[in-house]
Amino acid sequence: MKGQYLGTVKALFRYPIKSMGGEPVNELELGPFGALGDRAFALREKDGRITTAKRTAQLLECRAVLKSADTTSETIQITLPDRSTFHADDPDASQKLSTFLGRDVTLERRDSSQQNFGQLDAKTIFAGVPIQEALAGKKRQLPEDADRYSLEPGTFFDSAHLHLLATGTVDHLKTLIGPDVNLDVRRFRPNILIDTVAELSGFIEDDWVDRRLLVGDQVEIGEIWPTLRCVMTTVKQNDLPKDIRILHTVVKQHETHLGVFAKTSIAGKVRVGDPVYLL
Repeated sequence: MKGQYLGTVKALFRYPIKSMGGEPVNELELGPFGALGDRAFALREKDGRITTAKRTAQLLECRAVLKSADTTSETIQITLPDRSTFHADDPDASQKLSTFLGRDVTLERRDSSQQNFGQLDAKTIFAGVPIQEALAGKKRQLPEDADRYSLEPGTFFDSAHLHLLATGTVDHLKTLIGPDVNLDVRRFRPNILIDTVAELSGFIEDDWVDRRLLVGDQVEIGEIWPTLRCVMTTVKQNDLPKDIRILHTVVKQHETHLGVFAKTSIAGKVRVGDPVYLL
């Protein structure tokens, strides 16, 4: 018995450089630290913080692509908004990114021995919603003048190695905001987008918390908990317009949660079209 059938994998995404646009892929290799090549690199500020689109939204205008199954630096191709391209291992890669952002940053590969801190602005992190309201009842708290937050130890992940989202949840959010909202999935940056069956509605992932998912015949995903959303869901990126209604609605209607974070329980490959079961 495989459990409750939820639907199928509609899309898979990888983000080789933290906070840059990523790439849709047909399959992902999931291991103990998430998808192969995901958040393998990040930019570091002069003060030591990791650059994030929470405060530096221009990063979302860039795109990073893993050019092979290997995760060595020469396989990462970066495309800037002017369509110029270069590779992460180019000697002047950090300089080009510094010029683009208008300040000195360094492109780094993750190091398992580091404790990293992400860059944020406490006044804008929840698109104008006061921190006290957005984080009411949450384990993670931030002071009103916070300029950083801790990342998952030894990684460039905010909280977890995987992020999952259901199409039914996105559809439900659209009914709450209005038909004119653009809820392109790129706003939410999932690794796995699940095309859920029609009989499931509302904030579908709530039923997955503290349970496990079977994807395909082998891969299991566990340690599931709600994803805390932030201003990144609202900012302009490429052809997507700025829309603060998205986060404001999630804060008021679902305690700032949308989708779920998770970790790999049983490693393997997941593919577009794989069936998904709730165990």
